[in-house]
Amino acid sequence: MTVLSQQQKNKIINLFTNKKFTELELEIENISSFKDRSPFLSNMLGVVKLRKTPITKKDFEEARKMFKDSYEKDPNYIDAMCNLAHVSLKLRNFEFIFKDLKKFKRDKGYNAKVYEALARILFFTGEVEEALVLFEEMINKDDLSQDASANFLSSLNYSTNFSQLERLNYCKKVNEKFKPDNLQNLIDYEFEKNPKNLNIGFISPDFIEHSVTDFLIGTLKELKKRNFKVHAFNLRKEHELDSVSDSLKKIFDGWYDLESLGDLEAANVIRKNKINILINLVGYFSNNKFRIMKYKPAPLQMLWMGYVNTTGMKEMDYIVADPNLIKETEKNLYSEKIINLPNIWNCHSGIKANIEIGDLPYLENNHITFGCFNNSSKISKDVIKVWSQILSKIKHSKLIIKAPSNDSEIAQLNILKSFKYFNIDSSKIIFYQREKIRNDHLKLYNKIDVTLDTFPYPGVTTSMESIWMGVPVLTLEGNNFVSRCGESINLNLNMPEFIAKNKNDYINKAIAISEDQKKLALIRKSLRKAALNSPLFDMSSFGQHFSNLLNKVWEKHPLK
Repeated sequence: MTVLSQQQKNKIINLFTNKKFTELELEIENISSFKDRSPFLSNMLGVVKLRKTPITKKDFEEARKMFKDSYEKDPNYIDAMCNLAHVSLKLRNFEFIFKDLKKFKRDKGYNAKVYEALARILFFTGEVEEALVLFEEMINKDDLSQDASANFLSSLNYSTNFSQLERLNYCKKVNEKFKPDNLQNLIDYEFEKNPKNLNIGFISPDFIEHSVTDFLIGTLKELKKRNFKVHAFNLRKEHELDSVSDSLKKIFDGWYDLESLGDLEAANVIRKNKINILINLVGYFSNNKFRIMKYKPAPLQMLWMGYVNTTGMKEMDYIVADPNLIKETEKNLYSEKIINLPNIWNCHSGIKANIEIGDLPYLENNHITFGCFNNSSKISKDVIKVWSQILSKIKHSKLIIKAPSNDSEIAQLNILKSFKYFNIDSSKIIFYQREKIRNDHLKLYNKIDVTLDTFPYPGVTTSMESIWMGVPVLTLEGNNFVSRCGESINLNLNMPEFIAKNKNDYINKAIAISEDQKKLALIRKSLRKAALNSPLFDMSSFGQHFSNLLNKVWEKHPLK
C-alpha cells in the first residue's frame, strides 16, 4: 500500500485547500495505483471526483468506486463509509452500504456521521419515523451539521409524532445554533420611499424543471405585467441548470448564481441589487443555504410556495398562506407573520400538454383503481394502514404507486412489507417507475379512477395534475399549514365532499366513491374545465392578488 512522504501529504492538503482539484486528481493517480492506493487516498480521490464541474453520472460512479475501495480496505474509516452512503443514495444503489450502516449502529452505537447517512437513506425509503429518531438524537446532542439540521426540520413535515409547537421549537433551536457571523461586513442599503418599481428577489435551487417552477413561471409573468422587477438568486450549480432555467433567465430582470459563494458573500450580492422583498422558495429542503436569510439581505423577507411550514427564523418576516391553511388560534405557532392571499396560496402556471382524458378505467377493468404519485417519503406506515383497510374492503381493487424512489428496490420492498403486515396481497399493488417525459407521466393518470392523497404531507403538484387529468383527489383534514394543502385545493375547487374529517371518514368516503361509478364518470368529464375556471389555474387573478400582497407589505414597512 502506498506510503506518502510528508512532502506528498503537504502537497495533497495544499491542493485540496486551494481547490485545485484537477491537479490533485492527477497527483493522486500519479503516486498510486488503484490496487495499492491507501484508504485515505481513495477517499480523497472520490471527494475530488465529486468536485468536478460539470459533474456527470460517470463521475458519481467513479467516486462511488473510490469510496467503496477505501471502505473495503478499512471498514473502520467512518468518512469513507458515509461518503459511500451519500453517493450511493444519489445513484439509487445503496443496498450494500445500507446494511453496513445499520450493522455499525447496532454494534458500535452512536456516531453522528453514521446516523446522518443512515437517516437520509431511511427517509428516502419511506421509513420517516425511523429517520427522525436518529435526527432527534443528533439534534438533542447538539451534533447536527447545518445540512443535517435542515434535513431534520424538513423531515418533521412528514411525521404525525411532532406537534406544530415542537416543530417551531426545533426550528428556533437550529436557528440559534447557526447564527450569522461577520455582520460588520454586510453592505448597507438605502431605499427610495416610493420606488417606481419594487425589486422582488426569489431565492431557490429549483429554477429548473421542478414542481416549484410549475407555479413560479406564471407568477413571474404576472408580476412583470404589473411593473415589478424580478430577480433570481440561484442556489444550484450552474451545470445542473436546464432548458427551464434558460426560459426563466429570459423572464427575470437579473440572474445571480450564489451556490459557490459563502453565506455573507451571497447576502452582499443580494444587498448590492437593492432587493425590496426577498422571497424564499426552498425553506429547509435540499440545497437551501438557509443561513443566507439570517444575514437579512433584504429589508423584507417572506416564505412562499416551495416550503409550507414555519422556519422559526426571526429574520423571516412573513409566510404566505390562505384562509384555509392557518387558523387564527394557531398563528403563535409560526415565527413569521401570516399574510393570506384571498383564495389559494399558490396557482399553477398551466399544464401545456394536449392529452385527452380517457374513459373511467373502471368501465374497462371492472374494478376500482386507486392511485398515488407522491414521493415514497409521504407514504408512511400510518398511510398504508388506512389504504390497506380500503383495499381489503373493496373487492378486486388495485392501487398504483408511482414515485422517484420506486427506482429503489428497498423502497418498493418496504412498502410491500407494510401492506403485507396489514394482510394486503402484493398483487393489489402496482408500481410505476419515473417517467422522463412529462406527457408520459400525465398519461398514467388515465389508469386511475381516484387519487388517494397522503397525510400529514399531501400532494400539491401531483394533486393539480390529477385534477387536470379528470381524477378527483381524496384528502384528509390537517392541523397545520402543510397538512391542510389538500383541503385548500379541494375547497378552491368546490369539492368539499372529497375532504375527509378523520381516518375513518377517509376510509368510508373511499368506499362510497368507488361504489358510485356514474358520479366518477361525470366528474372525469367535467373536472378539467372546473379546475381551469377555479383559483387553481386562474393565474391572471392570482397575479393581481399576489401583486397587491407585495405592495401591501412594502407600504406597511417602517422604511416607508
